[in-house]
Amino acid sequence: MISHLLKEKSVLLVLVFMICSIPAFSFADEDKTSNEVVKDAGYFIDLGHSYFDVEKYQEAIDAYKQAIRIKPNNAFTHYDLGLAYTKAGKYQEAIEAYKQAIKLKPDFAMAHHNLGHAYAKSGSYQGAIDAFKQAIKLKPDFAMAHYNLGHTYAKFDSFQEAIEAYKQALKIKPDFADAHYNLGHTYAKSDRYQEAIDAFKQAIKLKPDFADAHLNLGYTFFVFGDKDSALDQYKILKDLNREKANKLFNIIYP
Repeated sequence: MISHLLKEKSVLLVLVFMICSIPAFSFADEDKTSNEVVKDAGYFIDLGHSYFDVEKYQEAIDAYKQAIRIKPNNAFTHYDLGLAYTKAGKYQEAIEAYKQAIKLKPDFAMAHHNLGHAYAKSGSYQGAIDAFKQAIKLKPDFAMAHYNLGHTYAKFDSFQEAIEAYKQALKIKPDFADAHYNLGHTYAKSDRYQEAIDAFKQAIKLKPDFADAHLNLGYTFFVFGDKDSALDQYKILKDLNREKANKLFNIIYP
């Protein structure tokens, strides 16, 4: 069966760093010596951003938490904390941070989206679907939310729902190579091989060095009975990824 041989791409996490922090002001307190400065929430937010940018996620977490202690009602700081927890692989903590951001700013579409991602990474797929749908409700042209909704539906083998979600992502962002790829993957799992071939070809047109797309296009050609076209993909793969090329060769010549 094609379903166990095609490799589905993992959910894409949108880590768009929302720089909505207060400027990092430093000022002298009249009751303190001139060498002592008061650090406001903005200082710790900027410190967290700096740590995040160099992938020191635990330090970023600590800085954002300090900012929240000073100014607890800044939705964007809770969101940034969720991003840092996500990058640190602490998905339950990320969920709680995103929920707090949403409590403070219910129309925060990106927070709903990344909440969906954190749910998906923790295996709570229904929670992920609900969060992605809410992000889309708030921002209907949110291509990545449609894409990740499709990917989550695919986890449930809800292939038609996944296909519709991927198509919606592509309607908004036609040059979304990963969406074409996963659409092809989902068509293939639904035994809709010609449509899968067309989708993989489109992914490759947009991203010619997309090795997974060449691999799965070659395999789909093979299943479809077109061995020559499968071999053409093998030849291309030899220059892109030797391991994937060998995998396709072993499928064509078991």
